[in-house]
Amino acid sequence: MEIADFLAPRIHIVCGKGGVGKTTVSAALALVAARAGYKVCVAEIDHKGSLPRLFGASEPSYEPSELSPGVWALNVMPEDALAEYLEVQYHMKRVSKVLTSTHFTDYITTAAPGLKDILVLGKIWYLEQNRAPGGRRYDFDTIIVDAPAAGHMITFLAAPMGLADAVQVGPVKRQADWLIEMLTNPARSIAHLVTLPEEMPVAETLETSQKLDDELGVSQGVTFANGVYQDSLSDEHLALLTKPSSLQSCADSVGLRLDKEDFDALNGYASFLEARSAIQAKHLRVLAKSASRPIVRLPHLFGSGLTLPDIETLADEIEGKLQEL
Repeated sequence: MEIADFLAPRIHIVCGKGGVGKTTVSAALALVAARAGYKVCVAEIDHKGSLPRLFGASEPSYEPSELSPGVWALNVMPEDALAEYLEVQYHMKRVSKVLTSTHFTDYITTAAPGLKDILVLGKIWYLEQNRAPGGRRYDFDTIIVDAPAAGHMITFLAAPMGLADAVQVGPVKRQADWLIEMLTNPARSIAHLVTLPEEMPVAETLETSQKLDDELGVSQGVTFANGVYQDSLSDEHLALLTKPSSLQSCADSVGLRLDKEDFDALNGYASFLEARSAIQAKHLRVLAKSASRPIVRLPHLFGSGLTLPDIETLADEIEGKLQEL
């Protein structure tokens, strides 16, 4: 698959269970698009603010800010989305400042379930339509949505359909229809699922994929299997960890002396990695058997915290494996 074909839809919704690495994959996809010459905006949902830290930046605001050449980000907050909606649609800039405090927004979104999701999706629509308050224009080629965790994600994407059913006429109905068309048109939007090769994430990923097909009609791209040990260490490397003589030769070549405790620890670590790899392989087989979309495996990155070089490594992996599909 050519990168240009993969990036043909402007909106890429990255979905998955909490903790599987959605934000990491979103950041890597942003780099893939930026390398291809696209101007990219990553929209974080739910006040997470973790994506900028991967690029060594501070938390994003509601207005897009540049994190890296070609990569921009914003945090979509419902109260700001409501203010923008009132200003752009009804030219109520002064009133919007009064009506869109956090407490007022919480009040009206509690009274009207799903409205908070509508406001957030409306911001994505504005980004796609290059519309902003004050006559300004967005000019992003690719919009990556770091979606809520899978438990909320289905209701998040289904919100426009619920609104369209509840309101049969008028501007609100038209705007709900605009969002539905945006989400269900494969030329405009596509969803990518992220999972870990573990029992619960794989089961939830397959369930989410089925709901995207049957209930929402949202097109799906690839499924990213994140944190795969087999793609981090080869069988040769694992075997090396169990051979003291070979390990000592490697250590000697860099001036490092290993004692028996070191060998025992490395041997135990090798056993752990072999066991984890076997468990992951089982769940990857389940995923491959049941998933109806291509699977892109991403390696487990060893470290205490991910930084930009790690995201670049994942972007390299994604580029290479997409071209193999």
